[in-house]
This record gives sequence, C-alpha cells and structure tokens, in this order.
Amino acid sequence: MRSKHSVSEKLLSWPDLVLLVFFVAFLALALAGSLSPADGTSTVGAAFMPSSVEHPLGTDGLGRDVLARLMHGGAHLIVVAAVSTAVAAAVGVTLGFAVSAKGRFADVLSYLLDLLLVIPSILVVMVLVFGLGSGVGTMIVVTTAVSAPYIARYTRSLVRPVAASPYVAAARLSGDSAAKTAVREVLPNLAVPLATTVGMRFINSVYLVATAAFLGFDPLGTGSDWGTMIQTGVTGISLNPWAALAPTIAIACITISGNLLLDRVGKRSNL
Repeated sequence: MRSKHSVSEKLLSWPDLVLLVFFVAFLALALAGSLSPADGTSTVGAAFMPSSVEHPLGTDGLGRDVLARLMHGGAHLIVVAAVSTAVAAAVGVTLGFAVSAKGRFADVLSYLLDLLLVIPSILVVMVLVFGLGSGVGTMIVVTTAVSAPYIARYTRSLVRPVAASPYVAAARLSGDSAAKTAVREVLPNLAVPLATTVGMRFINSVYLVATAAFLGFDPLGTGSDWGTMIQTGVTGISLNPWAALAPTIAIACITISGNLLLDRVGKRSNL
C-alpha cells in the first residue's frame, strides 16, 4: 500500500507545482485586479494612444486606460466561467450517473447527450445568445449546454467499471439505496479524474466566454471583460497593439498554464 506522500508525488511533480503556482498566481491577479483603485471607465486621452509613462499600455478606442481596464476586466470573466463550470459539472455528473444505469430511459438520455456533443459550441452560443439575450444567466445556460454532455459521457465511462466492483455490490446487498451507494462508494473513487475533466471544462468556459465577447455578443453585459477588450482593440491594433494584445496575453497565461497543469496531472494519475 502506497503512502499518502508517494501518491501526492505521483500526482504533483516539481514541474506540476511550478505550473500550479503560475496558474494560481494568474487567477489571483485576475481576481484581485478588480480591487484596484485605477479607473478603467473614464476617458484619459485620445483613442488608441501608444504606450507612455502615464499609460504603460496606452489607451483603447474610447481613450480609456488599457492597463486599468485590464485589471478590472478579468474578475468578471473568471467568476462567470467558474460558476458556469460548477453548474455544468453538477448537471453533467448527475446525468452521467443516470445514463450509467440500465434501461430504456438511460439509453434515450444517452442518445440525446451524444446528439448534443456533435453540435458546434459556437453554434450553441449564437443560438442561445440571440434567443435569450446577453448576460450572466445566458452564459451559464450556454456553458452548461456545451460542457455538461462531455462531463456526463466521461462520468459514464468512469462509473460503469466502478459500479461493477465487489465493494459496490456489497453496499447494495447491505441495503443501501442506489443514490446512497453512488454518493458514498462510487463518487469518492472518481474524485481525481472528475476534478481534472471539470478543470478542463473551466478552461473551455473561459475560452467560450471570451469568444462570445470577441464576436460582439457582450456575454457578461458589462462591456469591460477581456474578451470585449480584444474585440474593441482589434480595430486600432496598428495604432496601439496593446489594446488587443494585453487581454489576449492575460487569457493565454491562465488557459495555457491551466491546460498544461491539468494535462500533466491527468497523465500522471493514469486517466
């Protein structure tokens, strides 16, 4: 039997810890930036002014300080992506357990989930945003519609082997209900792989919200998130490239470090 120390070493090597530090640091900066006293809403100069001492990243198309907007624009995107992923995970795991059962209902539900998987996520964004309008609620619905089928299918692939194990059969024979057995016996054994795939869906949610903003949908209803900054900054990229590059780099730092970390943890835990 391996010790807890050896298991932790297996899941987190030194490169993993470095990636974890970077990922957490970028997230913390994105969330803490909203507490900055810098004003990202006021016009401080001409449109798309280049970098200067007063404005290190220049100004955007409305003459607002890009650095101030960058500091305030990350929290909305990250929080909405996190909340959306949590809702998608709850729905996806529940559906995953449901389709793991035998029966006609489980088969029909499985077919419906497979159908949702083949629909391009950008099409889901366009249909739901046009139908429901922009806003946080819409993005939660969009993310759930896109991510929940993936999580459900992955959960199903994990549940079926575990459900056939002797200790699950013993729990059922002892009189435990299916729901109690799922929560007490099956779910704890799926914690690491499920956490990894949910983390991947969080990264995807960040991409999804940013993409919706870049397409001009204003998914958060604020007009000040990083995705919207990229969309408005592209028009003046020849005058002040930082108006578009700065939020692009910020998103890339979070998503790339998160992707690399989750990919390494997934491989090291034999997922």
